[in-house]
Amino acid sequence: MNKLMTSHGAIQYAVTGHGSAVIFLHSALVDHRQWDAQVEALSREHCCITYDLLGYGSSDNAPEEYDPADTLFVLLDHLSVAKATLVGSSLGGSVAIHTAVRQPDRIQSLVLAGTGLFGFQPQFDEAEPFIYAEYEVALADHNVRKFIDLAEALWLVGIDGNTGQVAPANRESLRLMYRNLLNTYGEVTQYRDIDDTNALANLDMPVLMVIGDNDTVFCLAVADYLKQSLPQTTLVRMPDVAHFPNLSKPNEVNALLLRWLNDTHK
Repeated sequence: MNKLMTSHGAIQYAVTGHGSAVIFLHSALVDHRQWDAQVEALSREHCCITYDLLGYGSSDNAPEEYDPADTLFVLLDHLSVAKATLVGSSLGGSVAIHTAVRQPDRIQSLVLAGTGLFGFQPQFDEAEPFIYAEYEVALADHNVRKFIDLAEALWLVGIDGNTGQVAPANRESLRLMYRNLLNTYGEVTQYRDIDDTNALANLDMPVLMVIGDNDTVFCLAVADYLKQSLPQTTLVRMPDVAHFPNLSKPNEVNALLLRWLNDTHK
């Protein structure tokens, strides 16, 4: 990993391979290792750039409030990347969308897996399952073991899934990243108030959305909203997958990404 100072703190990043630039943005409470399988598969043809968002992994802890796109622009400038595809998972998807909203001319395409969306606040008729409340309590109490068990059940396996659908090595990889983060910081990154819900029509780059059928109701709602709001969107729904398609079915996601990059980087 390499170190880069930004006005908000130092980030740790890695560059693997050569070719068109692909930036991978990890989910909340994990780090750049989320994308190891994708970097290995894509770096034969593309320049794969991963980094730990501020407050995660080996990067500095984040200040109380900041705009995550600022850090990404510093990294792009440092690496002399004029244009890149952004691949984001969950929080990383929110950051990818926000970055594209701010400087769309620098984004070749977007790939969003189980993405969030800053400012999106849907209304649901049914109450959340109790496991969500347990998850929040375990995080607030810093009960690492219970939190990791609940996080795996919610995000990797899915409430309607079963553990046999995810390889043991990928389950342990996610648990390790959660454990590392909670033992280091134990705080959730705070961003400035951002609302991108009304700026989506201005994004005219190709967008690939990947969503697991067992993902949360919120993320499924985000996917539907983005499908309706973005001009050029391809939506792929994956059965027997929850919030982390790239960890649940890495080979399928790798093949999907390679086809997408081949089509959009001509």
